[in-house]
Amino acid sequence: MASKTSAQEQPNNEQPQKKSLTRRRFLQVGAIVLGGAMVAVYPGRIPMRRAAAQMVETMDFPASISSYRPDFWFEILPDNTILLKSPKVEMGQGIFTGFAMLAAEELEVPPSQIKVETAGTSTGVIDSLGTGGSNTTSSLFIPIREVAATMREMLKTAAAKEWGVDVSAVTTQNGVLTSGNRTMTFADIAKATKKWDIPKTPALKPASAFKYVGKDMKRVDLKPKVMGKPLFGIDQTMPGMVYAVIVESPYIGGTLKRIDTKAAAQMQGVERVIHEDGLIAVVAKSRYAAEMAAQALDIEWNIPQKWQQADIEAIVTVGKGTEVNVQNEGDARSIIEKAGEQVFKQEYRTPLGAHAQMEVNGSIVHVEKDKATVIIGTQVVGLVRDEVAKAIGMDAEKIEIRIPYLGGGFGRRYAKMNAGNAARISKIVGKPVSVFNTREQEFLNSVYRPNTHHVLRAKIAANGTVEAITHDQATPDMIIENMSGKAGMTAFGADFISAGHGASILYNTANRSATIWHNKLPLPVGIWRSVGIFANTFAIESFINELAHKLGKDPIALRLSMVSGTGSGSEKIYTRYANALKTLAEKSAWNSPKTPGTGRGMAMANDRKTVAAAAVEVTVTDGVIRVHKVTSVLDVGIAINPEGIRMQIEGCVMMGISAALYEGIQVKDGQIGASNFHEYPLAMLRDAPEIQSFILEADDVPYGVGEPPIAPIAPAIAAAVFDATGVMPRSLPLKVA
Repeated sequence: MASKTSAQEQPNNEQPQKKSLTRRRFLQVGAIVLGGAMVAVYPGRIPMRRAAAQMVETMDFPASISSYRPDFWFEILPDNTILLKSPKVEMGQGIFTGFAMLAAEELEVPPSQIKVETAGTSTGVIDSLGTGGSNTTSSLFIPIREVAATMREMLKTAAAKEWGVDVSAVTTQNGVLTSGNRTMTFADIAKATKKWDIPKTPALKPASAFKYVGKDMKRVDLKPKVMGKPLFGIDQTMPGMVYAVIVESPYIGGTLKRIDTKAAAQMQGVERVIHEDGLIAVVAKSRYAAEMAAQALDIEWNIPQKWQQADIEAIVTVGKGTEVNVQNEGDARSIIEKAGEQVFKQEYRTPLGAHAQMEVNGSIVHVEKDKATVIIGTQVVGLVRDEVAKAIGMDAEKIEIRIPYLGGGFGRRYAKMNAGNAARISKIVGKPVSVFNTREQEFLNSVYRPNTHHVLRAKIAANGTVEAITHDQATPDMIIENMSGKAGMTAFGADFISAGHGASILYNTANRSATIWHNKLPLPVGIWRSVGIFANTFAIESFINELAHKLGKDPIALRLSMVSGTGSGSEKIYTRYANALKTLAEKSAWNSPKTPGTGRGMAMANDRKTVAAAAVEVTVTDGVIRVHKVTSVLDVGIAINPEGIRMQIEGCVMMGISAALYEGIQVKDGQIGASNFHEYPLAMLRDAPEIQSFILEADDVPYGVGEPPIAPIAPAIAAAVFDATGVMPRSLPLKVA
């Protein structure tokens, strides 16, 4: 049995996380006030919406942690290793490695002495905001260190009591407590102590004293992944478990017209066919048997409308839906309107996209008389528990959620999870049940990256400078309505948290304006890696590159001229922009001669306070675009694990190439036009270019890393294609023909 501190025996001390707790309480209170203002002060909704949109541009959301008690975060194991129970989930982004490094700094142990696993609802702390937005490490940079430092002082205090000395006489190193000639391991004192005192949180180490932060470290999950240990949800089992496949309409908005279950129910291995209260499922002894029986169901569907791609694009078009201005500086729109034919204008589109993560969505659920256990790879633990509680009418406190590693998240595991229906099935059959989507369901019955439409205009002054820029973007994203209902949409008007994120013009032009046109699609859309800045950066940066061509200026030189900062607080960010651009020019050899037939392009973005810039080199042969080299520059604030950051850059580059050159969902005859990977091509190993990664550190706190590097890739490729061929592609996936 592992040794651990007991929550029940703790004095009711004040939480040690004073700084973070105060901020968290402020935000909770602020949210209530903001919500009241949005409804009560309706005439002021336009500036309020704009202020809120600018606030979420940074995606700098603090963690919303259920507890800061050190004994809820850490467990001392008998072998003197320390288990950190993470409130955030590991889905390939490498956060567990960074967490181990941060905790090791304050616990005075090497990172190899710390194990990290995701906390379940009954075993540790939970972040009600979930895991996403590339803010995991930045939001826990202080909290993990503060809790670890407090844990260290708890151990020292307990040892001082055991030895009858002052706590100042106790030191720690490598998991061993020392005072004079007396020593005791963390595990020894944890085993010997029955009642713990929680001291005030001590001062944290200054960055100058870091031993591990800033140094390369291999992933803590490398060995178990290489050895094929069952880390992911789809690998998990329970005794007596059966398998189920849920059947959904393959048509957009389709409903059941007729069903005959006889043939499926009689197939070998099938235990039950469920058809009640809108739930259709086949339960069998194996996953294969369940899938085969599901295909044997005789079903006819009502098809409300045979939607076509043209219908989807018509809905998501600038000028249609609700208009919400999210940026308004100077007099941009008036200048553009008065300029008439002197205005430079271009339009861009991005398509619906699939998440296509390696592990399909699913869960394993066992509903018993007075409790339920759920194993699920999810980005938001709290929502899953609420979904299950509602589905089976059980108190949420009786539902235990266990979180394995996620086989890819990308925002897909925030929505349309099947845990509620899996719980209903388990309750009906009285057994643990494994319910995972088929790959076809992942495509046909999913949540999609929103398609977008962009119209950008610029007024060029007589001296060749950009006098005004406007950006109008159309988006169907519904995350605000999904989270807060119709009241949220009434208040905000459009969804700038997801598809609207990044719609503002980042360049220091005196007159700039961005507006979102929000409309509803008949299919579910939501977060896709990099949220909205992927589409917005493609449009805005492509437009800036076209402006540079029209003005006869180098794209980097034009941008440098547009990032001179003036005004309080602006100098730092514009200096970071300039440093990233200059570094990119140097490291990519931007001004060196090109190989004949090669095109160069570049783009930049500010995402989650991280400045990302990329330059690419491409060739185009018989209409086929090939990316040969990518140089990525990322200003991350402070780098916790540079090795992990380089991994994220490389992953984003490949995902960006895939989205730029291959991915896109079409709608035909009321269905999603891709049912599996043979109809939804992705970048492959042969598409991998040479990747150079350069990390800048311009601050003493970390910023987001998991998504920002993807933002500049598509517009940089488009610019390189333009440079090589003279043809500017303005829609994704990029085509030259």
